[in-house]
Amino acid sequence: MNETNIYNVHSNIAKHMNKEQRQHHILHLIEDSNGQHMLGTRELAEQFGVSEMTVRRDLQELSQDGLLRRQHGGAAPLRQANDHQLREVGIVLVSTTGKYADPFFNAILEGVDQKLPQLGYRIAYINTRSQISTAAQAQEMLRNHPVDGIILFGYVGEESIEYLRSNVRALIQTTDAVSPDVATIGFDGYRGIQEMVKHLINRGYRRLGFITGNYDIRQQAFLDSIKAHHLPIYEELCITVPFGLDGWTPELGHVGAKQLMQLSEPPDAIVCASDRIAIGAIQWLHQHGYHVPEDIAVTGFDNIPESAFTAPSLTTVHVHKQLMGELAAERVVKHIENPDEIPLFIQTPIHLVIRQSCGSEGT
Repeated sequence: MNETNIYNVHSNIAKHMNKEQRQHHILHLIEDSNGQHMLGTRELAEQFGVSEMTVRRDLQELSQDGLLRRQHGGAAPLRQANDHQLREVGIVLVSTTGKYADPFFNAILEGVDQKLPQLGYRIAYINTRSQISTAAQAQEMLRNHPVDGIILFGYVGEESIEYLRSNVRALIQTTDAVSPDVATIGFDGYRGIQEMVKHLINRGYRRLGFITGNYDIRQQAFLDSIKAHHLPIYEELCITVPFGLDGWTPELGHVGAKQLMQLSEPPDAIVCASDRIAIGAIQWLHQHGYHVPEDIAVTGFDNIPESAFTAPSLTTVHVHKQLMGELAAERVVKHIENPDEIPLFIQTPIHLVIRQSCGSEGT
C-alpha cells in the first residue's frame, strides 16, 4: 500500500473518533504500512483533527502497551527480531571505497566501537555512502539489516539522510551538521583554522595558500582570518581539488601544491584542510626540489597518527576523534531509548599541535 493510501482516512469520520477509536485506527494504519513508512505526528494530527500533543500522547500510550515503536517525529511498527538485533547500531561512511582507509574516520570508529558495548549495544555493520546513495538503497539496507540506530561518518547525501531520519529510531551525524532535526557530533573547525593562520602570521608568513577538497567552514575561516589580519585575499591561492570515491586523499595535496607553486607568485605557506592533503603536498614539494619549511611551510588539520612521522613532522590541528565516536555512541543510544530526546549539536574542542613543518616545534 502506498503512502497516499496509508493516510486515506475519511476526514469526517476520523475527526469525530474518540481516543480509543483513534488509537485503534492508528494501529491499523501501522499494520497497513508494512513497515515502509513511519507515521508522523503531524500527518496523524491533521487526519484526526487533533493537536500533535494529543497524537504524541496516543503514541506514547500505545508504545507503553507494547503495540508500536516510538520514533522521533512519529511511530513505526514493532519489528519481529531477536533481542540482539534490537541492540545493534549501523555505521555509514562517507568514503565509498576502502572502509578502513581513512585514519580520521578510523579513530572515530574506534571511539564508537569501544563505547557501544559499555552501553549494551554493538556495531551491526559498516556500509559506505555508495550503498545508500538513494532513498531506495537506504530502504533496502534497512529491510535487509534492521537496526534501531545509525551513525553517519560524514555527509552521505540529502535524500538518504531524509529517508533514514524518518525510518530509524535514532540517527546521529558526525563531523558536519546537516539539519537541526539530526543530532550532530562535530568539531570546531572554524577556530582551528583561525588559530593556525594566526600562528603562521605571528611567525612572519604573509602569503598563505589553502588546499581543500570542498568548500566548508574551514575555508570560510581561512578567508575570514586573512581579512581579519588585514592581508589581501588572492582567489588563486585558495585551491579546491575535486575528490573521488576515496575522499580527501594525499593526491589532492599533490594537485593543490602543483597549482600553487606554478603561480607567478607562489605562497610562502600552505594551509591544508586535512593532514592527508598536507602529507600529499609535502610529498609533491619534496619531489620537485622544495624544502619544507625552509622554502615553504605546510600545515594540516586532524592530527592523524601519520602526521607526527612525516619529514618534517606536520604542524596540525588536533581533533578529538575518539571522543567524537564515544559521544556519537552515547547519543545514538539515548535517542534509541528515548524517542523524544532533543537532537543536540555537540562541538568538540580543538588545539594546535606545533611541529617542524612551519619552522617551529612545541605545544
